[in-house]
Amino acid sequence: MIFDTHMHCQYSIDSKMSAEEAKAAALQQNLGIIITEHWDEDYPTNPEAFVFDIEDYFKQFGPYRSKKLLLGIEVGMQEETAANDNLLGRKYPFDFILGSMHCVNRRDLYEEKTYAGKTKQEAVEEFLLATLANLKLHDNFDSFAHIDYMCRYMPYDDKELVYAEAPELFDEVFKMLITMDKAIEINTRRLDSSDAVNSLLVLYKRFRELGGRYVTLGSDAHYKEHVGRRLDIAREIAEAAGLVPVYFEQRKMQRMIFLNEMYTF
Repeated sequence: MIFDTHMHCQYSIDSKMSAEEAKAAALQQNLGIIITEHWDEDYPTNPEAFVFDIEDYFKQFGPYRSKKLLLGIEVGMQEETAANDNLLGRKYPFDFILGSMHCVNRRDLYEEKTYAGKTKQEAVEEFLLATLANLKLHDNFDSFAHIDYMCRYMPYDDKELVYAEAPELFDEVFKMLITMDKAIEINTRRLDSSDAVNSLLVLYKRFRELGGRYVTLGSDAHYKEHVGRRLDIAREIAEAAGLVPVYFEQRKMQRMIFLNEMYTF
């Protein structure tokens, strides 16, 4: 079964989807899903916006939990919150923890002013350096989410991550993830663009060349209509890059098995 391992329901302030709606959408498509509510402690633009009552989350969503519906969290990494972030996975029984970068140096990547006065290359390099700094402090996650997150918002004519523009830094990030035995996510939000697909494929192939093996596939759905979106394209990227699609249950890696095809570890 294929799993959509990244989506947000009613415990994420920016979501318009309930757990019941996510479950129904997954059932309709014969998908497994992992709910990954936002956790960004002390968010620069609104410190309380992206945290939630985790005890209540498990209480309310526990009845939905099954082999096909798993409970996770997306932890937005910041250096200042690393100690608390690392405790989450030890304190609560998540199936899966995504580690992500939504901010650099206390600035929100969503906001255009974050890029003011910077060339695209300078902005990308700052993002990669901040990612490295956070990976050194964060160890309690399973997969690194949406490496192309900033591409959604950066105000440049060319909005793609180009490996050749910062090869040493991309390699450092990939090598660190590999050393930490982490997967990397193929996030499907931008895969309706051939430019995005082509530029990301270069990155995922490089991840594989350096020794990476595993990817998670995630729609990043905030609406019921987006559950499972473009997972077919993500699977094609994984296959082209030589990477194995996986998901996590009780923090243990599980392979995705497709009809007429089986990935092996």
